[in-house]
Amino acid sequence: MSVTFTEEFFPDGTLIVALLGTLDAPNAMGIEEPFKEALLEQGGNVIVDLSGVDYMSSYGLRMLLVGAKALFGVGGSLHLAAPNEHVYKIISMTGYDSMFPVSATVEEAYQRISSSD
Repeated sequence: MSVTFTEEFFPDGTLIVALLGTLDAPNAMGIEEPFKEALLEQGGNVIVDLSGVDYMSSYGLRMLLVGAKALFGVGGSLHLAAPNEHVYKIISMTGYDSMFPVSATVEEAYQRISSSD
């Protein structure tokens, strides 16, 4: 299964990027640049909705890291939301849960962002 992403916004302009599919090497490399461009276009705090991701490899993690670094460079931050159990296990085993806030839902991620502003 390939991977795609869609963009939505909360009323205050916070971007939600919803990923759908398998974030393995070929798929992550295929969307890495448009994903990063979407993050940079909006800037600020961005929530990545992982609820539609069925599998994530190290390339998927790398894509998130590249996007987060680019976003951080312009004063923004990346927040991960709604990973399934398998994806969360990969995130936590690699220590990415200490680099990015990880929330159980998109709404929870948005509340974390709102309370820190």
